[in-house]
Amino acid sequence: MRNNLYIFITFFSNLLLISGCVSYKNLEQDRSLLVDQNIEGAKAVDKSTLDSYIRLKPNRSFLKTDIRLPLYFYMRGEKFYKRNYQKDSIKYADMTEYYDEVIKAMEEEWKDDVLNNREHLDSLYQEEVYLVYKDLRKAEKQAVKDSVRGIRKLRKIKSKSISKTEKIAERVEKGNWWMRSAGEPPAYFDLEESQNNQKLLERTLHAKGFLNASVDLEVDTVIYNNYPLITEKYIINEGKQWKVHSVKYKTPSYSIYNELLTYSKKSFLQENGPYSENSLQLERNRLAKVLKNSGYFDFASNYIHYEVDTNNVHGQVDILIKVDSPKTGERHTRYYINDITFETDPTDPVLSDTVEYEDVTYIQHAKKYKPKILDGKLALKESTPFNEMLSNDTRRFLSQMDAFKFVNIEYVKTGKDSLNVFIYPSSFDKYQYAFETGLNVSRSLPGPFASVSLKSRNIFRGAESLEFRGRFSLEAQASVSESSNEIYNGTEYGFSTILNIPRPLIPFYNRVNESYYIRNAKTKILADVSYVSRPEYTRLNLKGLFGYDWRNRKEDLFELSLADLNVVRTPFLSNDFRVRLQQLAEQGNTLHYSFDNSFVSSTHLSMSRMRGDYMTSSSKASYMKLFGEVGGNILDLVNQWSGSEPGAIYGLRYYKFFKVYYDYRKVTPIGSKKKHFFASRIHMGVAKSYGEVGALPYEKYFFSGGGNSNRAWRPRRLGPGSYTPPQNENGTFNYSFEQPGDIIMEFNVEWRYKITKLFQWAFFIDATNVWLLEEDNTRPGGNFDVTRFWKEFGIGAGLGARIDFSFLLIRLDVGTKIFDPARREGDRFVAGYDFLGKGTTEFNIGIGYPF
Repeated sequence: MRNNLYIFITFFSNLLLISGCVSYKNLEQDRSLLVDQNIEGAKAVDKSTLDSYIRLKPNRSFLKTDIRLPLYFYMRGEKFYKRNYQKDSIKYADMTEYYDEVIKAMEEEWKDDVLNNREHLDSLYQEEVYLVYKDLRKAEKQAVKDSVRGIRKLRKIKSKSISKTEKIAERVEKGNWWMRSAGEPPAYFDLEESQNNQKLLERTLHAKGFLNASVDLEVDTVIYNNYPLITEKYIINEGKQWKVHSVKYKTPSYSIYNELLTYSKKSFLQENGPYSENSLQLERNRLAKVLKNSGYFDFASNYIHYEVDTNNVHGQVDILIKVDSPKTGERHTRYYINDITFETDPTDPVLSDTVEYEDVTYIQHAKKYKPKILDGKLALKESTPFNEMLSNDTRRFLSQMDAFKFVNIEYVKTGKDSLNVFIYPSSFDKYQYAFETGLNVSRSLPGPFASVSLKSRNIFRGAESLEFRGRFSLEAQASVSESSNEIYNGTEYGFSTILNIPRPLIPFYNRVNESYYIRNAKTKILADVSYVSRPEYTRLNLKGLFGYDWRNRKEDLFELSLADLNVVRTPFLSNDFRVRLQQLAEQGNTLHYSFDNSFVSSTHLSMSRMRGDYMTSSSKASYMKLFGEVGGNILDLVNQWSGSEPGAIYGLRYYKFFKVYYDYRKVTPIGSKKKHFFASRIHMGVAKSYGEVGALPYEKYFFSGGGNSNRAWRPRRLGPGSYTPPQNENGTFNYSFEQPGDIIMEFNVEWRYKITKLFQWAFFIDATNVWLLEEDNTRPGGNFDVTRFWKEFGIGAGLGARIDFSFLLIRLDVGTKIFDPARREGDRFVAGYDFLGKGTTEFNIGIGYPF
């Protein structure tokens, strides 16, 4: 391995040495090379923002040295480009001409075939049909076959011609691969361009409210190998940001003036607040929305203009907001809603039914919905002013019902100030069937899974949906009772029934259904049965759930489960595993409770927030989730009523516990080309049992390690704290047992780079662990202690490769332990001596990004 490292270092050193030998003789001798560029003095304004306005960037160098690898590659590639330019140009012209002739000949051949078939068919059509019926059918099929075959051949040759000629055209017009991708063209200094950048930076500072700001340009020249190298320096003199002294309005009518003053507290232009041109634009858009939501149907932001006066008080501006009159008439018209017509599936040819309900005309075709249910989703009402926000709310409420593909809302003017509203939703199909199959991956070994679902919509004419789901999976798992690393297949079967109701089932619904959140809320009722079979045990879980979910206008998702009920039974325990649980129990461990027949009930509330397109991770985006759960409290009453033993009802053990956690993830693109991405994650939580049992349900514990946690450890095997697992005969740790914990802290960072649209690579660092709230004799060192927990993070690092098919991302991560808290202090850094040792490196295959 040392020999390989020596070869790599030698190769890299020689590469840098060669790249430093840029031939300055090949550069344009009457120009200078821009090699460095700095912005100094920027304090309040972000330097990267200012830097983005400078178009000409210097040639990149290695650690600020004279080694310019991209420039070297470009110049080497340019030599080949000039040498092959004439040959490639001729090749491009010849290839284009060749494919044009081939395509033209094939088009003529296809036209001849179509014409011949048409003539043959015409001759048959003139005969008695009953005599030539077989020949006619054969000729018609042949005509279609020849036509389709000809079109496919044309498409194929055209596609081939494009792919062939485009590559050569790109090489001729933009240079070869070394010039386009690996290289970087010479950045020649241009004084006029730099002076334009200087003025642009000043305008940018002025637009941000620094009206006295100025920018100085300094240019230094250094002669290197008889060639001038230029360093630019833009010195920023910001001064103070100007503030808003006063804001006044000039409007064509008092009604508009009154509307603007009513909502002025939300203005982006507050007195004594910072001034900037961006604030002016934001305020223009806000005022336009205010008036659109106040009935002014025809109003647009281009009616709003500003007059900014800087002469009265130094450092402060007086702003006059002017609202122009409409092009026709002296005043803007406030419109009111007249009639509302709701027509489902307007293109359906089936005869329609018309019903009047709450001043709304409902026209329905084949698919019928209860008007009362639809009325609960309409935020628009007759005789009220036009409101763009309520129009968007109505569209959103209807779209979230899982009944309509899309919703179109049209407004038609009637009279001077009236609008007729036409709502046209298009329904989904009555039945929806889905089948999914694929591979689960655990410990790098794949296992098949399959799921099938059938959904029936509008079963009670209230836009409800009833869904049946069946699932099966076969996974590779590590034994939890054996000390070996033996792998076996675990199977899971499941069936569930889900009823979704597009309104909340709550008392007095009709009295509160005007609320945004009530209109937006849904009710979910679930019944599920699952069966898990592993060599140590089999587990049967019966689940029932009743809850609600709703969203706010920012599309944050809230989920409230009033009753999450689970009956868990363990029909089988192997003898070895039963003995192991008994041994742990004798030492004070509570794991055996998790395999008693039990009843787990809880109420939980969660809030999820997604900003940007986080699922694809192709732009700046973030995801955050807050979760809180309380379980078992109400069961004390049932326990007293039934007279059961403490902590049990009707022979089923129950748990009292709480659980909270916070999960935040963020993806940030680096650079203008958006090929580099920095992803990070923070996950923290705590769970505690406070009932007679003294343990949590097994599913409520926290676990660390695995492809979506710390990729240098096997799934669920890290921790708790500095607990040291037993060792195998070869000296490695025995990670056969999962390690549940009461507290979790996870910090993950990942640098992602898109090599092409299909391939990506990543470098990651994971720092995670779980801890216990109380000491456990069977796992010494696992409890949380503020004086040492920071020294007990398991740290792993590694490289990953991804294949992105846009609809599916396949991930391979190789994680290696860097810091192992299970070792004794002073000996926890693994990378120094056992970087690729047995039990140190883990391979993870997964679907989708790890976080």
